Amino acid sequence: MKETIKRYIVDKIVGEEIDIPDDSSLFGEGIIDSLGNVKLISFLEKNYNITIEPGELTMENFDTINQIVAFVEQKLKK
Repeated sequence: MKETIKRYIVDKIVGEEIDIPDDSSLFGEGIIDSLGNVKLISFLEKNYNITIEPGELTMENFDTINQIVAFVEQKLKK
């Protein structure tokens, strides 16, 4: 799952080959902006068949690759 999410961010949001450490702040380092976040949310919902509620769109859930993976894993357990 982690590699799939990371590959999507690199290929579809960043658009160039970069190395994103799993604990890097995606927003703080300018890797993802608000439009990129919308694309990522859509990808996660479609790819993992989950619904992400507006209240779940927090930095605690979406600031790093590790946080995104943990969030999606929790959603899949419900």
